[in-house]
Amino acid sequence: MQARITKFVGALAMAGSLALAVPAQEQPPQQGGQGEEQGVNSVTQEGDRGSRLTLRLRDRMLRDIVQSIRRKAGVNIVIDQAIEDRVTIDLDDVEWRRALELVAEAAGCVVIEEQGGIIKVEKPARVFFSFENADVQKVIDTIAKISGANIVVGPDVQGTVTLRLRNIPWRDALDATVKTLGYVVVEEERGILRVVPPSNMREDLVTREFQLRYVRPPSAYMPYLQSEYVQYVYSNQKLNPKEDNFTLITALQSLITPEIGQLQYHAEQNLLFVKDTKPVVEQIARIIEKIDIEPAQVFIDVKFVTTSNSDVLDVGISPGADGWTASIGLGQIPHRLPFELGAGGWDDQLIANDDGEGPFADENRNPTGDTTMPDVVFGALNFQQVSAALRLLKKDSSSEIAQAPKLIALDHQMATIFVGETIRYAQARSEAGQAGGLQLVVEEAPNSPVSTGFQLLVVPHIVPGTDKVIMDVIPKSEALSGTGSSSLAPAGFDLYTVGAGTGDGSIALPRIASSTIATKVLLRSGQTAVLGGLVTDTDTLTETRLPFLGDIPVLGWLFKNRNVSKTKRTLIVFVRPDVIRSPEQVEETRNAILRERSAQLQRAEFEALGGTRSR
Repeated sequence: MQARITKFVGALAMAGSLALAVPAQEQPPQQGGQGEEQGVNSVTQEGDRGSRLTLRLRDRMLRDIVQSIRRKAGVNIVIDQAIEDRVTIDLDDVEWRRALELVAEAAGCVVIEEQGGIIKVEKPARVFFSFENADVQKVIDTIAKISGANIVVGPDVQGTVTLRLRNIPWRDALDATVKTLGYVVVEEERGILRVVPPSNMREDLVTREFQLRYVRPPSAYMPYLQSEYVQYVYSNQKLNPKEDNFTLITALQSLITPEIGQLQYHAEQNLLFVKDTKPVVEQIARIIEKIDIEPAQVFIDVKFVTTSNSDVLDVGISPGADGWTASIGLGQIPHRLPFELGAGGWDDQLIANDDGEGPFADENRNPTGDTTMPDVVFGALNFQQVSAALRLLKKDSSSEIAQAPKLIALDHQMATIFVGETIRYAQARSEAGQAGGLQLVVEEAPNSPVSTGFQLLVVPHIVPGTDKVIMDVIPKSEALSGTGSSSLAPAGFDLYTVGAGTGDGSIALPRIASSTIATKVLLRSGQTAVLGGLVTDTDTLTETRLPFLGDIPVLGWLFKNRNVSKTKRTLIVFVRPDVIRSPEQVEETRNAILRERSAQLQRAEFEALGGTRSR
């Protein structure tokens, strides 16, 4: 078992993090309902407006297509009942909003988003005309007659324009006409449009407050991982939780009408106050409605598994309690890759189906031993494979689950967890004493304390419209590795002599063994990435001999014994993200963790009682 465990470790060390190398099989689109009848198939994520559609349409009524998209995307879409156009279009895996716009465009319609998140599909009248030095009021009157719109022109609107427009929606033609002379169109209640100079807009300003629920400025606290191998982008930045570091405010400020509108943010109550023309305020309202939504979360389950293999080369003759004994033993830590499947090892069961039955467990299927499996199989594992791997590792006495932290992180937000301890240590220096001699001064070292244990820093990014997660993953392991074993040098510390003469002394300093991985993986929700390669080799040489006799060349081997110990210790990190999109899923995840913990306690109690269940 020990040798085969090392094969698994070696493959992980070669594979590193290979979640990207093993793409999960795509699930077929969900079909059903009227959408399927209309040739509209979709893959929809619950609670996410990132639905993607596949359309196969041949001479279909636009009204029926819009209703199918409305049901698939779960949004409010209204279509003008006077539209009787038919559409033929083919689209593959398109975001629903873009699909709606393309379908509407094919029928000569436009998509308008109104207040309250309601989307409206209209077929505006289109203009075909040419004017040469025409009075602007005459042009506006012509557009009003073609469109049937209610347009009021202010007395200050004067000037001439030259236009040549062909097949343009009337509203676009109106905006282009008035902007040519520096005027603006203000939309009033009940669809009335007024054309006025910008200076008159000050009389029509509206004020509105917006209570932001989920969007907030960056926190003054930021997760941090210190490593010379990882450049931390925020290490030299001063975190400021106020509005000058709030990107939403910066974006909305660019929409405010210059010298007219105002935008103010109240950080304590997370309130936004906007004073501007009605079109600008409504535009800001639509943007906030899209952005200020409940973010998805990612539950991250991590397991730090340590496994070690030790082999000893023992040769020589040594006296013992039973007299003189001769010994010779050879050992080697195997690390051959790839696996020799079909040899009857536990890896035959792991590289298998979800039931744990390995396709290579039968030697008749691999009689020559030449059939091998690529190492990249271990880049990403499903739930059954991970469970099998952890069960097999647990059976091996040299393997253990060192830590199993769990945390929930918001989408696009950093999160970190540290499990360990901090250790303070001192430094010593010699300085001249008052009597003229040297004296030893002991004080806390500048880099004290040091942390030992396990730390994980993750940044999850949910791919819109899917259950896939892109994660920046940085696991770090630090442990004391010194050789001290006395009261002067505790375990993990090394003892050093400092000073000279009467000012000499000794001091124990920690020696830290550190392992860090920085990688980016792409996983489906519930899939597990395996990060390996954190390997530590330790070689120990111990020699015992009889004085004088053991120093004789050649014959000295009759009176001495040499023991060479080699230990390979590997840290394996299992990372599994689960996308959480609703409070109900948070509750389900919490209950699942409690059930798992209860089962672990029951198993521990069962084993403590010697395999007999308590009554």
